[in-house]
Amino acid sequence: MMMVLQILGGFVLTAGVLLAAVPELVNRFKGPNDTPQTVPKETGAAISRRIRWGWVIAVGYLLMYPPIGMGVLPVLVTLAVAGIAGIMTARLMGLMLDGIEMRHLFRFAAESLILGGLWTWFVKLSA
Repeated sequence: MMMVLQILGGFVLTAGVLLAAVPELVNRFKGPNDTPQTVPKETGAAISRRIRWGWVIAVGYLLMYPPIGMGVLPVLVTLAVAGIAGIMTARLMGLMLDGIEMRHLFRFAAESLILGGLWTWFVKLSA
């Protein structure tokens, strides 16, 4: 069962990374009367468009790496780490593909500090 979840998580993670890399794929499947959304000219808006798919990446991470324990704390920490890691992955892709914008760069740095703090706290509690 665990192997099936990890394979499913790999597919979800791949789909999330693909959609974060090319968000215009979703616009191609709209109806005939809908006009597809254009790529924003502003760097911040273009990066934010990719970050929306970070939650799909987070679900893929969560399926691939389930909580290490059955208590409330491991489940909450795993949810937080997977969510932040998914958004960080999409934000980093946006920074690399769309260009650097200071607001998103600072948010990426803050998310890195939060993720490092959560991981350190969880490792100390697990030991």
